[in-house]
Amino acid sequence: MITTHALGWALVDSLWQNALAAAGLAALLAIIPVRAARTRYAVAIVTLALMLALPAATAVRLSEMSPWTDDVVTATSTVAPGPTSGPGPQAAPAAPTAAAPVAARIRAALEPALPWVVLVWFGGVVALSLRLASGWLVTRQLRSVGTASVPDACREAVARLAARLRIRRPVRVLESAVVQVPAVIGWLRPVILLPASALTGLTPLQLDALVAHELAHVRRYDYLVNLIQSVIETLLFYHPAAWWVSQQVREEREHCCDDLAVAVCGDANFYATALLSMERLRVTPPAFALAAAGRGGTLMGRIRRLVAPVQAEIFPRWTAGVVAVTLALGGGAHLASGTAATGDRGGMRTATLDSLIDRVEVLRNPAARHEAVKTLGSRRDPRMVPPLLAIAQQDGDEEVQHEAVKALGKVRGGAGVGALIEIAHTHPSPDARREAVKMVGDVATPEAALGVLERLAHRDPDVEVQQEAVKALGHLGSPQAVAPLARLARAQPNAEVREEAVEQYARSAAPESALVLLVDRLANDSSSDVRVEAVERLADLPDGLGIPALREAARSHPSRHVRTEARRRLEDYR
Repeated sequence: MITTHALGWALVDSLWQNALAAAGLAALLAIIPVRAARTRYAVAIVTLALMLALPAATAVRLSEMSPWTDDVVTATSTVAPGPTSGPGPQAAPAAPTAAAPVAARIRAALEPALPWVVLVWFGGVVALSLRLASGWLVTRQLRSVGTASVPDACREAVARLAARLRIRRPVRVLESAVVQVPAVIGWLRPVILLPASALTGLTPLQLDALVAHELAHVRRYDYLVNLIQSVIETLLFYHPAAWWVSQQVREEREHCCDDLAVAVCGDANFYATALLSMERLRVTPPAFALAAAGRGGTLMGRIRRLVAPVQAEIFPRWTAGVVAVTLALGGGAHLASGTAATGDRGGMRTATLDSLIDRVEVLRNPAARHEAVKTLGSRRDPRMVPPLLAIAQQDGDEEVQHEAVKALGKVRGGAGVGALIEIAHTHPSPDARREAVKMVGDVATPEAALGVLERLAHRDPDVEVQQEAVKALGHLGSPQAVAPLARLARAQPNAEVREEAVEQYARSAAPESALVLLVDRLANDSSSDVRVEAVERLADLPDGLGIPALREAARSHPSRHVRTEARRRLEDYR
């Protein structure tokens, strides 16, 4: 049985033992590449387990030995002088007395305080255990408090993603009014909680990316590991190195799940954009809930790791740090001297990506920021998506915002589509939303854009944004856009938007289908402008397909304005 004496010395010795273990982990993390998240996570987990095992092993070893007081007395007692026959071996026993070991003296001084050390440690463990238990109970209640079922499409998406991640355990998914970011609870019967704001405020593709992150936690049994980790934190609460190592475990855990989510959604830049969208909804999750926001590391650090390439190191990192500081100081002097003027395009082209972003943030002249953003966009680099999104959302000048939106549309491979959709949904400026909608219609695939554009055409508070969404549907040039345009032409409450939908439908649908809708709008729409638009589109149908309908409208339509327009179009046709 471990005695108070042995436990006290184990706690004291753990101060230097665990400090050495944390230093070893820091050295290993400096060597292992940041992209090797699984390796870094495994090393951090082993280190945390070692930090618990070291004091435990010390306590067990000391409890099986003779009392330390005997050893201390032996080590510190003086040897009585006695007669010697010569300077040979008889003088050897006096050597330890002359050395007077410092460690033995320290141990002798600490010996009376060991019961108090154990008492303070035990009190801290009890207090933190109560906190741990309360957090666990609160997390358990999240399964039943304020939850509701999610739409069938969401459940099907979760099942599809779980199959891709080879998760065989059943995973429930619920809508929660309590959490504000997606989170997973439990490991035997895991439950994914989705906030209502995420279901309505994120695009389906963005929500899939964040759900993939939660399913990655399920696949890796991270909930169980997090529970054990919290217990270790409680037992080693007194050691700062233990908290640092535990934080590294959490950071690398999030990185591992980020990598799995990227493997599922296939685009690191799109996933990074989804994380930025989620940040608007983020609050601190309960201690045991594993959320996409994570409890380890900063969001920008995770995004930087995902989208920024890792350069091979050809010299030590401290040297790189010195060079970086030197360059930063030089760049600051360069900006202070006024060389960051708008005309300095050559310097902008040769600067690194990071320095370009920094310059955009520090330039006070809107024209200079506009030029800097234009330069960023000309690179068409997918790594520019997060900073361009931040500029489009936060810059105080509308022209700079619009330039950032245009730059997102130019990013190679359509990597900026997610950011454009985010701006179209959430930006406070109607002009910025309209610009983003236009770019979505120009660069997005029909699969990514159809649902988004139809929702915006129905729900955006600005009529011009609604009209732009209808135009973007027409510009997709996809047969899949015909049905949404027909619905908008018939059911959109605003006459201006219906008019635009009639025009885009007539251009996108087959002539026979266009004839049916145009005749319907000519006869049934409540707006004179929409009926006149139907007349114009009927006249444009190929092979005179709309002429009989025009003749009928010219003879008998109840609106004089429509009759006049129909007769004019018939005369033009002759």
